[in-house]
This record gives sequence, structure tokens and C-alpha cells, in this order.
Amino acid sequence: MKFLRTVFAVVAFMAFAGPGASVFAEDSGSALVLTVDSAVEYALEGNLNVKQAAMTVEFKEMASHYAWNSVSPSISVNAGIGKVLAEDTKVTYSLGGSVAVRFTPSLISSIKKASLDYEQQKISYDEAVRSVELNVRKLFYSILLEEENIVLLESAVTMAKTQYSANQAKFNHGTLSQLDVLNSQVNLQDAELNLESAKVSLENDMATFKQVLGLPGETKIKLSGSMDAFLKIGEISLDGLELAPASVISYKKQIEAAENQLLATKFSAWGPTLSAGYSYSLAGNFGDEVKSHNKGSLSLSVSIPLDGYLPWSVGAQSIETQKATIEILQIQMENARISADIEINKCLNKIKSAKDSIKLMRQRIDLAQKTYEMTQQAYNRGTRDILVLQNAASSLQQSKLRLKSDTFNLVSAILDLENAAGLPFGTLLK
Repeated sequence: MKFLRTVFAVVAFMAFAGPGASVFAEDSGSALVLTVDSAVEYALEGNLNVKQAAMTVEFKEMASHYAWNSVSPSISVNAGIGKVLAEDTKVTYSLGGSVAVRFTPSLISSIKKASLDYEQQKISYDEAVRSVELNVRKLFYSILLEEENIVLLESAVTMAKTQYSANQAKFNHGTLSQLDVLNSQVNLQDAELNLESAKVSLENDMATFKQVLGLPGETKIKLSGSMDAFLKIGEISLDGLELAPASVISYKKQIEAAENQLLATKFSAWGPTLSAGYSYSLAGNFGDEVKSHNKGSLSLSVSIPLDGYLPWSVGAQSIETQKATIEILQIQMENARISADIEINKCLNKIKSAKDSIKLMRQRIDLAQKTYEMTQQAYNRGTRDILVLQNAASSLQQSKLRLKSDTFNLVSAILDLENAAGLPFGTLLK
């Protein structure tokens, strides 16, 4: 592989370069410095999907506040004047008004439905927020990984240039073959190509990151953090934590809505409807006494449907259908609970695998470090050729890159676990 030949003396850099060194040469004073938490804040404020979900929640909230309006009384007022086109007639007038109200038991379920619609929309909003936050956190750590890898590749290019210059000088003095010079030149070119490819990948991922955060494309961003900070993560346990998988919560609310719909169906089939009204009117001529005066009339009525009492009726069948719907939702919720448990166990296994790999890679780095140092001493004595030294250096660098990659896999698995368990992000990374 070309990548395995990119460096042969990277250890010198790794000994002195600190973790999370900046990839960019320019001053970061004008850049927007982001931690993972501030990046999430920007996303929740600027992400278009989150804004759209928030607007829908506001609409449902308003609808729930005025769900009682179906019982609001109906009020009407009328008035008029008139005159017959004759000299001896007087101007007449009329006034009247009425108030009517209608109450059905389904009003209770309709108010509850509006409230449940709002709560379900809030759940959908929370899911949208969690999806964006999960994406932002993974992108943040992924870019951190790319930046730290670029630092290694920049060092590889520097060391390859140094070795190429040294080999060229030895060739000019007749102490090294031209083949070794050409080999070091190829290594330098490979290192430069790998670095350029990594920078292009980072630029593309950074553009995606800005889009998710809702930031203009020209915004300069500098991330604050390091993957090495997670190498000391302790044991991950869910003991004592209240788990709330999103799918289970969603089904609970759907069941609650279905039970309310069953109540509304029963009210529709069995519930009585109450109606009440009051009317008032008067009429007369201006200048005379009132000729007609209705002091008011009150009306009350009750209607009781009988459809629900017939087992073959539409109302009775609707009730049975709604009961079956609730039973199906309860089965689906239990299945969602089982699926959430399986997903949580998968995440725990991924975390264990990543931690085991990190432990092995740290041991491997120590071994590769000693191997490189011994190979370098042998090369300086002339008992090992340059290819062996290059392989030793490449093995060391690959081990360090793999350690960072395993660290990212660990962080990613922990984020997936928090998402599957319905825990606030960052709970297990503290």
C-alpha cells in the first residue's frame, strides 16, 4: 500500500507535537471557535429542520389552548327600521337577539385530542432535535479526527522531505545508491498526495458541518477539543439511569391518543346531546308605545343516539375496531421495547470492542515505538536498509492513526447508546 510508505521517521514529530494541534496555518483569531456543546446550540438555532418542527409545535400548542371553542355559545343580534311611503305612516323599528349553546360528551374527548396532538408533536420535535444533535456531535468528533490525522500527515510530508534531501546529499557524496534516492522521492510524493486528499475530505466535511449548523459557507470555524481526551473513559454503565427510548415513548402517546379516540367513538355512539337556547324580540313605531314585545323564550332539548346499542351498527363496529387498534399498538410498543433493548446491547458491545481495541493499540504503539528506535539505530550503523526503516516508521504511524480511529469509534458508539436509551447527550461522556 502506498500509505504504508508515506513516512519512515514520524516518531520524532509524535514525541514533540501535542494532541489536537491546529491544521491551519492562518491565525484563528477571526475564526468562530466551537466546542461540541456550542456547535449543538448553533444547530438548534439555525438548522432549518428544527425551525420547521418548532413552528408546527407552536401551531399545535395554539390549537390545544382553544380546543374548548366548540362549546362557545352562538349569539346573534338583529335590528331594523322601516317606513311605508305614505305621509301618515310612522317609522317602525324592530330589535331581537338569541343565544344558543350545544353540548355533547365528545367535547371532552376533542379537548383531550387537541392536547394529545400537541404532546405528540412535541415528541416529534424532540426526535428531530435529537437527530440533529446526534449528527452534529458525530460530525464534530469526525472533523476533530480528520484534523488530528492531517497533523500526522503534515509531519509525514515534512519528514519525507527531510529524508529525501538527506538521501540526495548522500547520493551526491557517493554513499547511497540512486535507487534509495528514488524510493525516498516516491515516499515524499505519496505523503503529499495523502495529505492533499485528507485536506479535500476535511473541507467537504466542514462544508456539511456548516450546513447542519445553519452557518454561512464562508464562516471560518475552529474546533476546540481533542480525541485524545477520551482515551481515559472509564466503564460505561446504565445502572441507575432512567431509560426512555424514543420509539417506546412515541407508542405510549399513540396508545393514549387511541384510547381517547375510543372514548370519542363511544360518546358518538351512546352519548346524549344537550341543546339550549334563549331568544328575545320587540317591535313598534317611533313615538308610540311598543306594539309587540316578546319578553323571551327558552328552549331545551336532549337527543340520545341508539346506534351504539345495536351490535351490527356502524357505531358498535367502530368501537370494536378502535379496541383492536389499541391492542395492535400495545403489541407494537412491546416490540419497540424489545428492539430498543437489542440496540442498547449492540451499542454496549461496540463500546466494549472499541475499548479492547484501544487497549491493544496502545500496547502496539509501545512495541512499534521500540521497534522503530531499534531499526533507526541499526540503519545508522548500516545494518538495516532504508526500506526496513520506512516500514517501521509506517507501522508506528498506522498504529497511532488506528488509535485515534478507535477512539472515534468509541465516542460514536457511546453517542449511539445515549440516543438508543433516550439519555441526554453527554451523560456517558462526562
